[in-house]
Amino acid sequence: MDTNTLKENLPAHARAALEPSPRGAQVRRRAVAVGGFSLLVLGFLLAVGAGKLVLLLLIIGAAAGVFLTVRSRLRGRPQRTPGERGARSKMKTPSPSEVAQSVGAAARRPLDEMRNRRRRSSERASSGRKLEQAGRLNARGVELRREGSAPEAVQAHRSALELVRSVGDRGMEAMTLNNLALALSHTGDEEAAIQFFDEARAILHEIDDENHEGQVLANLGLLHGRRGRHEQALYCLEEALAKLDRRSPAYRHVEEQLRRAS
Repeated sequence: MDTNTLKENLPAHARAALEPSPRGAQVRRRAVAVGGFSLLVLGFLLAVGAGKLVLLLLIIGAAAGVFLTVRSRLRGRPQRTPGERGARSKMKTPSPSEVAQSVGAAARRPLDEMRNRRRRSSERASSGRKLEQAGRLNARGVELRREGSAPEAVQAHRSALELVRSVGDRGMEAMTLNNLALALSHTGDEEAAIQFFDEARAILHEIDDENHEGQVLANLGLLHGRRGRHEQALYCLEEALAKLDRRSPAYRHVEEQLRRAS
């Protein structure tokens, strides 16, 4: 595209500014003055902490500039023949209200995205706090169970379970169910303990966590063994041994339990 063609495609004010004439010099001086004043205003707004307002003004200004440029080009086009005007009239021309809505939507989009990012960040922070609290409750429940306070341990693990379920962390939910089942087994509620062991095992199988699934199976096998159900205990311990890491202490413990049972 040559220089003349480029000038023809520019708006009238831009073409006038490029002309080496007194009028062109006047237009250039006005543009410099307006630009300097605009930069001064934007700098002041940034200094007082109105960054969002500056961003919104820049977006609106850019959208308005595009709109004015397009309108100027449309006005500068040559007259069409009646046939061309007839074909053109069939195409829908945006109304001023539609143009205003489009400009407003373009201006709101960055602000909406910023709000969405802040909301997601807040949700992640809230989930992190809940998981930390659930971890503390689980640790406290284990201490209480080992101290012989099984009912208090059950309550701590139930509270932890409610938190991890609200977050949706499936792995931590399974391990909390395992801890709850252990605490319930110490209170004598064997039926509930087996139920929660089974729930934990199903979740771990679903998320393909074989090592922790093996630990749950081992706990279930030990519960069956303490109640004299030797066949069920052997089955659970053998299944646990097939899933546990051979280098882990849990593997060696289950191996020892199998030797004693056989």
